[in-house]
Amino acid sequence: IKSSLIIASSFVTGGTRVHSLIEMSQINETKSPDNVGQDNSDITDPGTGWKNMPMMMVPHLTQDGQIHLYKCHRRYIHTAHGWSRTGSSCPNDAVASAGHGGKVNHTDEAKVVKSLMGQLCEKFYGKGWMPGTGGGMSIRIGSGTCADPYTVFSTPSGIQKEDMIGDDVFELSFPEQTVITPPITPGLKLSSMTNIWYVVYKFRPSAMCVIHTHSLSAQLATLLGQEHPGEEEEKNVLRITHLEMIKGVGGHAYSDVLEIPIIDNQKSENLLAPDMEKAIQKYPNCNAVLVRRHGVYVWGDSWEEAKTRIESFDYLFESAVKMKSMGIDCGAIPLKNGSIASKKRKLNDA
Repeated sequence: IKSSLIIASSFVTGGTRVHSLIEMSQINETKSPDNVGQDNSDITDPGTGWKNMPMMMVPHLTQDGQIHLYKCHRRYIHTAHGWSRTGSSCPNDAVASAGHGGKVNHTDEAKVVKSLMGQLCEKFYGKGWMPGTGGGMSIRIGSGTCADPYTVFSTPSGIQKEDMIGDDVFELSFPEQTVITPPITPGLKLSSMTNIWYVVYKFRPSAMCVIHTHSLSAQLATLLGQEHPGEEEEKNVLRITHLEMIKGVGGHAYSDVLEIPIIDNQKSENLLAPDMEKAIQKYPNCNAVLVRRHGVYVWGDSWEEAKTRIESFDYLFESAVKMKSMGIDCGAIPLKNGSIASKKRKLNDA
């Protein structure tokens, strides 16, 4: 069977890197009858391209195949503890159950979570939120009971997020921060922000995912209180109101004043923990903490909720920066339509 496909996409699996625009040419040309149907999923050497993947994973590119994929297959890998639409009562979106209908054991779910983190980090890199080796994320699973204890997964230090795979991810105990399963990839170290994940999980007990980005909009948003160059940076909160995307950050409506705490940056990420702890406790209604001239930490009760919030926060940060350039204060309550005009008419009449 000869196959020659150009896949204009990028795939990340638990133990395989497969880059975009890779040509798969005549993979099965030399297959003997003895090898037909053989499962090649145990071949997990990174970087060897499409030959490193089971044929069943090649997406259908016919119209019928695409209809089937988009009809019932979601784009993101799903865990047993997540949901795909925050706050939805739709039975198809409330819980992403195991595909085989049975209870997911820890080993299987760990594999899914690690792979999902690789997929998400690749997406965040594409948005410009995790450039270089910056940024990272954590997902927590379990229920905190003796039978089902919490387990924390963390991205490693010093790795390019667009090329990160599931086998690069650390699995840790909670709350001890003991490494349960180290990455298969040799030489990787725990992220310096690991203790930040634990601060969030401690003071936001329902949180199950934390995302840290080095978004340019987030970094610039921490400087909005500085009116003049060289001015002392003392503003410890960013206020935003009357923007539609405020609804996406959790616990706020359009007309509410969203207050996002800002803490000072440190020489090393782990040194942020004390100030992070204080900010989280001082601003219980906010699901994010900005780090001055650095980036932002955002969390949610599932990875979907955290993803929704980081996207909403970043949109608001970009809006705030652009509003500043227009001379508009993002934290000021706007006048209603016609208010200014009516005041001018009254002054003219007088």
